[in-house]
Amino acid sequence: MPLTVETPQVALRSESTTLAVGNRVLESRYVLSPLAGYTHLAFRTALREVGGLGLATTDLVLPAMLLGGAKKSLDLVATTPADRPLSVQLSSGNVDDLIAAARWLEDRGYGGVDLNMGCPMGKITGGGGGAKLLCRQDDTCRLVEQVVQAVRIPVTVKMRLGWDRTSITSPDLARAFEERGVAAITIHGRTRAQGFHGAVDLEGIRETVAAVRSIPVFGNGDVRTVDEALQMRRVTGCAGVAIGRGAMLDPWIFRKLREVAAGRAPTDPTADEMIEFLIRHFTLMTAQHDDFSCRMFRKFAAWYGARLGIPEDLEDRLRRFESFAEFDEIVQQIRRRHGERQSTVPTALVRVPNGPVEKW
Repeated sequence: MPLTVETPQVALRSESTTLAVGNRVLESRYVLSPLAGYTHLAFRTALREVGGLGLATTDLVLPAMLLGGAKKSLDLVATTPADRPLSVQLSSGNVDDLIAAARWLEDRGYGGVDLNMGCPMGKITGGGGGAKLLCRQDDTCRLVEQVVQAVRIPVTVKMRLGWDRTSITSPDLARAFEERGVAAITIHGRTRAQGFHGAVDLEGIRETVAAVRSIPVFGNGDVRTVDEALQMRRVTGCAGVAIGRGAMLDPWIFRKLREVAAGRAPTDPTADEMIEFLIRHFTLMTAQHDDFSCRMFRKFAAWYGARLGIPEDLEDRLRRFESFAEFDEIVQQIRRRHGERQSTVPTALVRVPNGPVEKW
Protein backbone atom coordinates (compact mmCIF):
# COMPACT_ATOMS: atom_id res chain seq x y z
CA MET A 1 0.00 0.00 0.00
CA PRO A 2 1.22 3.57 -0.62
CA LEU A 3 3.28 5.31 2.04
CA THR A 4 1.22 8.01 3.75
CA VAL A 5 2.14 10.46 6.48
CA GLU A 6 0.78 13.77 7.69
CA THR A 7 4.13 15.55 7.97
CA PRO A 8 4.77 18.27 5.38
CA GLN A 9 7.03 17.48 2.47
CA VAL A 10 10.58 18.82 2.54
CA ALA A 11 12.82 19.73 -0.37
CA LEU A 12 15.17 17.11 -1.77
CA ARG A 13 18.78 17.72 -0.89
CA SER A 14 19.93 17.57 -4.48
CA GLU A 15 18.66 16.60 -7.87
CA SER A 16 22.04 15.16 -8.86
CA THR A 17 21.79 11.48 -9.76
CA THR A 18 25.20 10.66 -8.24
CA LEU A 19 25.96 10.42 -4.53
CA ALA A 20 29.26 10.22 -2.64
CA VAL A 21 29.61 7.66 0.14
CA GLY A 22 33.06 8.13 1.56
CA ASN A 23 35.54 7.75 -1.28
CA ARG A 24 32.98 6.06 -3.53
CA VAL A 25 30.70 7.86 -5.96
CA LEU A 26 27.44 6.00 -6.57
CA GLU A 27 25.86 6.40 -9.99
CA SER A 28 22.39 6.29 -8.46
CA ARG A 29 20.78 7.30 -5.18
CA TYR A 30 18.76 4.06 -5.11
CA VAL A 31 20.46 1.03 -3.60
CA LEU A 32 19.71 -2.60 -2.83
CA SER A 33 18.99 -3.31 0.81
CA PRO A 34 20.10 -6.71 2.16
CA LEU A 35 17.47 -9.43 2.51
CA ALA A 36 18.67 -12.59 4.22
CA GLY A 37 18.56 -15.51 1.80
CA TYR A 38 17.70 -13.44 -1.27
CA THR A 39 20.18 -10.68 -2.09
CA HIS A 40 23.00 -13.06 -3.00
CA LEU A 41 25.53 -12.69 -5.81
CA ALA A 42 23.27 -13.99 -8.59
CA PHE A 43 20.37 -11.68 -7.73
CA ARG A 44 22.65 -8.67 -7.29
CA THR A 45 24.32 -9.30 -10.64
CA ALA A 46 21.03 -9.78 -12.46
CA LEU A 47 19.76 -6.48 -11.06
CA ARG A 48 22.94 -4.67 -12.04
CA GLU A 49 22.57 -5.92 -15.61
CA VAL A 50 19.05 -4.47 -15.77
CA GLY A 51 20.52 -1.10 -14.76
CA GLY A 52 20.07 1.78 -12.36
CA LEU A 53 21.41 0.18 -9.17
CA GLY A 54 23.71 2.48 -7.20
CA LEU A 55 25.04 0.09 -4.54
CA ALA A 56 24.36 -3.40 -3.20
CA THR A 57 25.01 -4.81 0.26
CA THR A 58 25.43 -8.48 1.11
CA ASP A 59 23.28 -10.45 3.49
CA LEU A 60 24.24 -10.20 7.15
CA VAL A 61 27.63 -11.85 7.79
CA LEU A 62 28.86 -12.95 11.22
CA PRO A 63 32.52 -11.90 11.62
CA ALA A 64 33.56 -14.94 13.63
CA MET A 65 32.14 -17.27 10.98
CA LEU A 66 33.80 -15.32 8.18
CA LEU A 67 37.18 -15.29 9.89
CA GLY A 68 36.82 -19.01 10.58
CA GLY A 69 36.31 -19.72 6.89
CA ALA A 70 32.75 -21.02 7.20
CA LYS A 71 31.40 -21.96 3.77
CA LYS A 72 28.09 -20.15 4.29
CA SER A 73 29.85 -16.89 5.13
CA LEU A 74 32.25 -17.22 2.21
CA ASP A 75 29.28 -17.82 -0.09
CA LEU A 76 27.61 -14.66 1.25
CA VAL A 77 30.64 -12.49 0.47
CA ALA A 78 31.30 -14.13 -2.91
CA THR A 79 31.55 -11.45 -5.58
CA THR A 80 32.87 -10.66 -9.05
CA PRO A 81 34.22 -7.53 -10.79
CA ALA A 82 30.72 -7.01 -12.22
CA ASP A 83 29.28 -6.86 -8.69
CA ARG A 84 30.42 -3.32 -7.89
CA PRO A 85 30.04 -1.18 -5.90
CA LEU A 86 29.45 -3.59 -3.02
CA SER A 87 29.44 -3.37 0.77
CA VAL A 88 29.57 -6.33 3.12
CA GLN A 89 27.24 -6.17 6.10
CA LEU A 90 28.76 -7.35 9.38
CA SER A 91 26.87 -8.03 12.60
CA SER A 92 28.42 -8.50 16.02
CA GLY A 93 28.61 -6.91 19.42
CA ASN A 94 32.31 -7.81 19.66
CA VAL A 95 34.48 -4.95 18.48
CA ASP A 96 37.59 -7.12 18.04
CA ASP A 97 35.71 -9.47 15.71
CA LEU A 98 34.31 -6.54 13.75
CA ILE A 99 37.73 -4.95 13.34
CA ALA A 100 39.33 -8.22 12.27
CA ALA A 101 36.57 -8.92 9.75
CA ALA A 102 36.68 -5.37 8.37
CA ARG A 103 40.43 -5.68 7.85
CA TRP A 104 39.96 -9.11 6.26
CA LEU A 105 37.55 -7.56 3.78
CA GLU A 106 39.76 -4.55 3.07
CA ASP A 107 42.79 -6.78 2.48
CA ARG A 108 40.80 -8.71 -0.14
CA GLY A 109 39.68 -5.66 -2.07
CA TYR A 110 36.13 -5.15 -0.80
CA GLY A 111 34.96 -1.56 -1.13
CA GLY A 112 32.94 -0.98 2.02
CA VAL A 113 31.75 -2.33 5.37
CA ASP A 114 28.20 -1.91 6.67
CA LEU A 115 27.54 -2.41 10.38
CA ASN A 116 24.18 -4.00 11.13
CA MET A 117 22.22 -2.37 13.95
CA GLY A 118 18.81 -3.30 12.70
CA CYS A 119 18.33 -7.07 12.82
CA PRO A 120 15.59 -7.82 15.40
CA MET A 121 16.16 -11.58 15.59
CA GLY A 122 16.88 -12.99 19.05
CA LYS A 123 19.79 -15.11 17.83
CA ILE A 124 21.51 -11.87 16.74
CA THR A 125 20.42 -9.47 19.49
CA GLY A 126 21.09 -12.12 22.15
CA GLY A 127 24.78 -11.91 21.29
CA GLY A 128 24.80 -8.14 21.57
CA GLY A 129 24.59 -7.49 17.83
CA GLY A 130 21.91 -6.20 15.50
CA ALA A 131 19.33 -3.87 17.05
CA LYS A 132 20.72 -4.52 20.55
CA LEU A 133 23.51 -2.08 19.74
CA LEU A 134 20.90 0.70 19.78
CA CYS A 135 20.50 0.19 23.54
CA ARG A 136 24.11 0.90 24.53
CA GLN A 137 24.80 4.25 22.93
CA ASP A 138 28.16 5.06 24.51
CA ASP A 139 29.57 1.58 23.96
CA THR A 140 28.19 1.48 20.43
CA CYS A 141 29.76 4.82 19.55
CA ARG A 142 33.14 3.59 20.78
CA LEU A 143 32.69 0.39 18.77
CA VAL A 144 31.88 2.33 15.61
CA GLU A 145 34.81 4.69 16.09
CA GLN A 146 37.25 1.79 16.48
CA VAL A 147 36.03 0.06 13.33
CA VAL A 148 36.20 3.30 11.33
CA GLN A 149 39.76 3.92 12.49
CA ALA A 150 40.83 0.35 11.73
CA VAL A 151 40.25 0.50 7.94
CA ARG A 152 40.56 2.95 5.05
CA ILE A 153 37.42 1.78 3.21
CA PRO A 154 34.09 3.49 4.01
CA VAL A 155 32.21 2.23 7.05
CA THR A 156 28.44 2.70 7.01
CA VAL A 157 25.66 1.79 9.45
CA LYS A 158 22.18 0.32 8.90
CA MET A 159 19.92 0.78 11.91
CA ARG A 160 16.35 1.08 13.14
CA LEU A 161 14.66 4.01 14.84
CA GLY A 162 15.25 2.49 18.26
CA TRP A 163 14.56 -0.52 20.42
CA ASP A 164 10.92 0.49 20.96
CA ARG A 165 8.76 3.61 20.88
CA THR A 166 9.97 4.67 24.34
CA SER A 167 13.61 4.67 23.21
CA ILE A 168 13.99 6.35 19.82
CA THR A 169 17.75 6.68 19.54
CA SER A 170 18.44 6.97 15.82
CA PRO A 171 18.78 10.80 15.62
CA ASP A 172 21.31 10.95 18.46
CA LEU A 173 23.21 7.95 17.15
CA ALA A 174 23.25 9.23 13.58
CA ARG A 175 24.78 12.51 14.75
CA ALA A 176 27.35 10.70 16.89
CA PHE A 177 28.26 8.24 14.13
CA GLU A 178 28.88 11.09 11.70
CA GLU A 179 31.23 12.71 14.21
CA ARG A 180 33.14 9.43 14.42
CA GLY A 181 33.65 9.11 10.68
CA VAL A 182 30.78 6.95 9.44
CA ALA A 183 30.33 7.55 5.69
CA ALA A 184 26.56 7.00 5.44
CA ILE A 185 23.56 5.71 7.37
CA THR A 186 20.59 3.64 6.29
CA ILE A 187 17.59 4.03 8.56
CA HIS A 188 14.78 1.47 8.59
CA GLY A 189 11.65 3.28 9.73
CA ARG A 190 10.59 0.77 12.38
CA THR A 191 11.67 -0.05 15.93
CA ARG A 192 13.03 -3.40 16.99
CA ALA A 193 9.78 -4.05 18.87
CA GLN A 194 7.87 -3.74 15.59
CA GLY A 195 10.01 -6.37 13.92
CA PHE A 196 8.79 -6.41 10.33
CA HIS A 197 5.22 -5.43 11.18
CA GLY A 198 3.33 -2.15 11.30
CA ALA A 199 3.77 0.96 9.22
CA VAL A 200 7.09 2.59 8.45
CA ASP A 201 7.47 5.89 10.32
CA LEU A 202 8.54 8.47 7.77
CA GLU A 203 8.62 11.19 10.41
CA GLY A 204 11.16 9.12 12.34
CA ILE A 205 13.30 8.82 9.21
CA ARG A 206 12.97 12.58 8.63
CA GLU A 207 14.20 13.32 12.16
CA THR A 208 17.21 11.08 11.63
CA VAL A 209 18.00 12.81 8.34
CA ALA A 210 17.80 16.19 10.05
CA ALA A 211 20.22 15.09 12.78
CA VAL A 212 23.28 14.80 10.50
CA ARG A 213 25.23 17.62 8.91
CA SER A 214 26.45 16.27 5.59
CA ILE A 215 26.69 12.48 5.29
CA PRO A 216 24.00 10.79 3.19
CA VAL A 217 21.11 9.06 4.93
CA PHE A 218 19.20 6.37 3.03
CA GLY A 219 15.56 5.78 3.93
CA ASN A 220 14.38 2.17 4.07
CA GLY A 221 11.16 0.26 4.54
CA ASP A 222 7.99 -0.52 2.56
CA VAL A 223 9.24 0.96 -0.72
CA ARG A 224 7.89 -1.24 -3.49
CA THR A 225 7.18 1.20 -6.31
CA VAL A 226 8.80 4.15 -8.03
CA ASP A 227 6.20 6.51 -6.52
CA GLU A 228 6.88 5.23 -3.01
CA ALA A 229 10.63 5.71 -3.45
CA LEU A 230 10.14 9.28 -4.63
CA GLN A 231 7.62 9.94 -1.87
CA MET A 232 10.07 8.75 0.79
CA ARG A 233 12.67 11.20 -0.49
CA ARG A 234 10.23 14.10 -0.71
CA VAL A 235 8.79 13.57 2.77
CA THR A 236 11.95 12.71 4.68
CA GLY A 237 14.61 14.60 2.72
CA CYS A 238 16.76 11.46 2.65
CA ALA A 239 19.64 11.49 0.19
CA GLY A 240 18.71 8.08 -1.22
CA VAL A 241 16.52 5.04 -0.74
CA ALA A 242 17.45 1.45 0.10
CA ILE A 243 15.04 -1.01 -1.51
CA GLY A 244 14.76 -4.70 -0.57
CA ARG A 245 11.49 -6.51 -1.21
CA GLY A 246 10.52 -3.89 -3.78
CA ALA A 247 13.39 -5.07 -5.97
CA MET A 248 12.01 -8.59 -5.91
CA LEU A 249 8.50 -7.44 -6.68
CA ASP A 250 9.88 -5.38 -9.57
CA PRO A 251 13.49 -6.08 -10.65
CA TRP A 252 13.19 -3.07 -12.99
CA ILE A 253 12.53 -0.56 -10.19
CA PHE A 254 16.09 0.80 -10.24
CA ARG A 255 16.03 1.22 -14.00
CA LYS A 256 12.71 3.04 -13.73
CA LEU A 257 14.07 5.37 -11.06
CA ARG A 258 17.05 6.15 -13.28
CA GLU A 259 14.65 7.01 -16.11
CA VAL A 260 12.67 9.31 -13.82
CA ALA A 261 15.88 11.02 -12.65
CA ALA A 262 16.71 11.66 -16.31
CA GLY A 263 13.33 13.29 -16.84
CA ARG A 264 11.77 10.38 -18.71
CA ALA A 265 8.68 8.32 -17.99
CA PRO A 266 9.50 4.93 -16.44
CA THR A 267 9.13 2.02 -18.86
CA ASP A 268 7.87 -1.44 -18.06
CA PRO A 269 9.83 -4.47 -19.28
CA THR A 270 8.73 -6.38 -22.37
CA ALA A 271 7.61 -9.99 -22.15
CA ASP A 272 10.97 -11.10 -23.53
CA GLU A 273 12.82 -9.04 -20.89
CA MET A 274 10.77 -10.64 -18.13
CA ILE A 275 11.56 -14.15 -19.29
CA GLU A 276 15.22 -13.38 -19.94
CA PHE A 277 15.58 -11.99 -16.41
CA LEU A 278 14.19 -15.23 -14.99
CA ILE A 279 16.66 -17.26 -17.05
CA ARG A 280 19.59 -14.99 -16.30
CA HIS A 281 19.03 -15.04 -12.55
CA PHE A 282 18.91 -18.83 -12.51
CA THR A 283 21.94 -19.15 -14.81
CA LEU A 284 24.01 -16.87 -12.58
CA MET A 285 22.96 -18.89 -9.57
CA THR A 286 24.08 -22.16 -11.17
CA ALA A 287 27.55 -20.68 -11.75
CA GLN A 288 28.00 -20.47 -7.98
CA HIS A 289 25.84 -23.29 -6.63
CA ASP A 290 25.54 -25.79 -9.49
CA ASP A 291 22.76 -28.40 -8.98
CA PHE A 292 21.77 -26.95 -5.59
CA SER A 293 20.50 -23.90 -7.49
CA CYS A 294 17.33 -25.84 -8.34
CA ARG A 295 16.40 -25.92 -4.69
CA MET A 296 17.60 -22.37 -3.95
CA PHE A 297 15.66 -20.81 -6.80
CA ARG A 298 12.29 -22.22 -5.74
CA LYS A 299 11.66 -19.50 -3.16
CA PHE A 300 11.75 -16.83 -5.88
CA ALA A 301 8.82 -18.43 -7.73
CA ALA A 302 6.18 -16.74 -5.58
CA TRP A 303 7.71 -13.32 -6.24
CA TYR A 304 8.37 -13.80 -9.94
CA GLY A 305 5.14 -15.57 -10.84
CA ALA A 306 2.87 -12.55 -10.91
CA ARG A 307 5.45 -9.92 -11.86
CA LEU A 308 6.95 -11.90 -14.74
CA GLY A 309 3.63 -13.10 -16.13
CA ILE A 310 4.03 -16.77 -15.21
CA PRO A 311 0.77 -18.80 -15.16
CA GLU A 312 0.01 -20.15 -11.72
CA ASP A 313 0.43 -23.83 -12.62
CA LEU A 314 3.91 -23.08 -14.00
CA GLU A 315 4.74 -21.01 -10.93
CA ASP A 316 3.82 -24.07 -8.87
CA ARG A 317 6.22 -26.15 -10.94
CA LEU A 318 8.98 -23.58 -10.31
CA ARG A 319 8.44 -24.20 -6.61
CA ARG A 320 9.27 -27.88 -7.07
CA PHE A 321 11.60 -28.34 -10.07
CA GLU A 322 14.65 -30.54 -9.53
CA SER A 323 16.87 -30.30 -12.62
CA PHE A 324 18.24 -27.92 -15.24
CA ALA A 325 16.29 -29.78 -17.92
CA GLU A 326 13.04 -29.32 -16.02
CA PHE A 327 13.74 -25.60 -15.63
CA ASP A 328 14.32 -25.28 -19.38
CA GLU A 329 11.07 -27.10 -20.12
CA ILE A 330 9.13 -24.81 -17.74
CA VAL A 331 10.65 -21.74 -19.41
CA GLN A 332 9.59 -23.00 -22.84
CA GLN A 333 6.01 -23.26 -21.58
CA ILE A 334 6.23 -19.79 -20.01
CA ARG A 335 7.25 -18.37 -23.41
CA ARG A 336 4.19 -19.94 -25.03
CA ARG A 337 1.74 -18.97 -22.30
CA HIS A 338 3.10 -15.63 -21.08
CA GLY A 339 0.33 -13.15 -20.37
CA GLU A 340 -2.35 -15.65 -19.36
CA ARG A 341 -2.09 -14.52 -15.78
CA GLN A 342 -3.75 -11.21 -14.94
CA SER A 343 -2.97 -10.85 -11.22
CA THR A 344 0.04 -8.78 -10.22
CA VAL A 345 -0.11 -9.83 -6.58
CA PRO A 346 2.60 -12.33 -5.55
CA THR A 347 1.34 -15.54 -4.02
CA ALA A 348 3.81 -15.24 -1.14
CA LEU A 349 6.22 -12.72 0.35
CA VAL A 350 9.47 -13.03 2.24
CA ARG A 351 8.67 -15.02 5.32
CA VAL A 352 8.96 -13.20 8.62
CA PRO A 353 8.42 -14.65 12.09
CA ASN A 354 4.96 -14.52 13.62
CA GLY A 355 4.00 -13.61 17.16
CA PRO A 356 5.63 -11.21 19.63
CA VAL A 357 9.13 -10.12 18.64
CA GLU A 358 10.40 -11.21 22.05
CA LYS A 359 9.90 -14.82 20.98
CA TRP A 360 11.88 -14.56 17.75
